[in-house]
Amino acid sequence: MKKMIVLAAVLAMATGARAEYEQVNMTVFGMDCAPCAHAIHVSMKAIAGVGKVDVDLNTGLVTIALNSGNAATMKQFNAAVEKNGFTHKDAKVVAKGKLTGTAAAPVFEVSGTGDRYQLVAAGAAADVSSLLGKTVVVTGTLPQVAKGKVPEKLSYVSIAEAR
Repeated sequence: MKKMIVLAAVLAMATGARAEYEQVNMTVFGMDCAPCAHAIHVSMKAIAGVGKVDVDLNTGLVTIALNSGNAATMKQFNAAVEKNGFTHKDAKVVAKGKLTGTAAAPVFEVSGTGDRYQLVAAGAAADVSSLLGKTVVVTGTLPQVAKGKVPEKLSYVSIAEAR
């Protein structure tokens, strides 16, 4: 029984340290009919870890809410758009991950996914030195990139230590 309690505690700590995308709001260019929107919806829902998908045909906005503990990647989201013949534009994301690098050149690692981004402040740069090595929540924008590519930089609006 004691071993089971220790194992449960270790698993709980590992799960708590896991990081992931929490929400992705992606603009999709080229959707002009209900079957187009449905195709995007079905493709996004097929990605493991996706909880809810809303597609607004009028604005081209695809809002993806992800389940806790997911390992979905931006490459998967981009591929879901591209395989249906559409183009993805900028994506606004909320994600948890580890902050590495230096205060002058911070890097955000969405662990469990392999996604890494150089952080660039969208406005006044935050002092991130106290957050280095910690799990943080970042809200920001990933720019549009060429088909099959993933952005290297994330323009952040906010960054805070995860709770």
